[in-house]
Amino acid sequence: MRVFSFSYICQLLGHVPVQGMGRGVCVDTRLLEKGNLFFALPGAQVDGHSYLEEAAKKGASGAVVKEDYHGPNFGMPLIRVKGVLEALQSLAKHVKKGSQAQVVAVTGSIGKTTTKEFIATLLKEKYKVAHSPGNSNSQIGLPLAVLNHTTGDEDVWVIEMGMTHPGNLTQLTQIVPPDVAIVTMTTLVHAVNFASLEEIGLAKGEIFSHPKTRVGILDYRIVNRQALEAIGNCRKITFAVDEPQAAYSLRVDGSNMIIKAPQGEFILPLLSVPGNHNRHNFLGAAAVALEMGVTGEQIQAAVAKLELPECRLQFVEKNGALFVNDAYNACVPSIKGALESLPAPKGNGRKIAVLSEMAELGGFAEACHKEVAEHALQYVDLMLCFGPHCKTIKEIWETAGRSVEWFMTRDEIVHAVRKHVKPGDVVLLKGARSRKMDKILEEI
Repeated sequence: MRVFSFSYICQLLGHVPVQGMGRGVCVDTRLLEKGNLFFALPGAQVDGHSYLEEAAKKGASGAVVKEDYHGPNFGMPLIRVKGVLEALQSLAKHVKKGSQAQVVAVTGSIGKTTTKEFIATLLKEKYKVAHSPGNSNSQIGLPLAVLNHTTGDEDVWVIEMGMTHPGNLTQLTQIVPPDVAIVTMTTLVHAVNFASLEEIGLAKGEIFSHPKTRVGILDYRIVNRQALEAIGNCRKITFAVDEPQAAYSLRVDGSNMIIKAPQGEFILPLLSVPGNHNRHNFLGAAAVALEMGVTGEQIQAAVAKLELPECRLQFVEKNGALFVNDAYNACVPSIKGALESLPAPKGNGRKIAVLSEMAELGGFAEACHKEVAEHALQYVDLMLCFGPHCKTIKEIWETAGRSVEWFMTRDEIVHAVRKHVKPGDVVLLKGARSRKMDKILEEI
């Protein structure tokens, strides 16, 4: 966590000097630590200026506020700026300009957080690495990651970048220009803001647009790969599991993974983390590492150290049943991958899917829920689902003569889990992040 002089911040932002020092930055008083500089972000639902008193009570060293704020300072020095978010982003941009660290930027519809964690683990075999925590990948989260989770003496920063609208990634690359950038995969996530999968791909491809970027790595199977390869001037490299035409490919041979790469062929042990789809995420991470000079031997040493982020295929035993908590978020490929990763139940136990509807799909919602419903028929014995769009799942399962229950509220599905789940069952928890499906484990 960095220490900032307020006079230095004012100088960078071109504002009247204010005296004081801050240790780290914060935009949410619930997370504020003593000494943090509080950025009072205005928002559609809440305005950070309404929380200045709380920030002061919790020990904030000062606050960044809009220049037209005329309320009390609650004993804190105030740095007045035209735009609070722009000030936060500008500060992060200046911090990066003062660092010699190489930047690896990671984006994708799914798999970006896991791939980011895998990349950081592999690179640590050769470099001193900082990486963004959790999914801090937004217009707010990325600058917070830079300001709170780098120190200035790292060799590499691994930064996750997310987007919900065209142009988002271009803005993020202006704050932290990537040396190496990777697109993990594209699928229908945040699709409500796009007319097609091709449009999503083009928006993801913005991560290759900065002139500083020297290498762009992307999924060989992206639907409009050639269009993405044309974005920016960096060299493009492809990767894919079981695809010999990709520059980086991976196949499984018994108890080994074999990576074919421009640097040669590497034989590695199978991943210790569950989920066949994580081989794709690992291969993307390995491609980044090899492009950055990490050796095959160093990658082999790191394989056993790989871990999945929170709420990704976490196995939790409760009341004699095995719950598979994969509730971080949900889209068609991630639900399919989770279903395919379920272990066998014990004894007479069943496989049960507990799903919420997928969010932000717009006109693609019905087709996506239909695809999930049909795929799930092969993998689970009982379907429990909730949300309006899950009506499609209910109808397909009933037509197939399979056991399904559909609910409109989260409380109803929690009650159904209590009712149906027995010792020996394997239960998948999966759904839109806003539905907090992982919390079901605390409620049953």
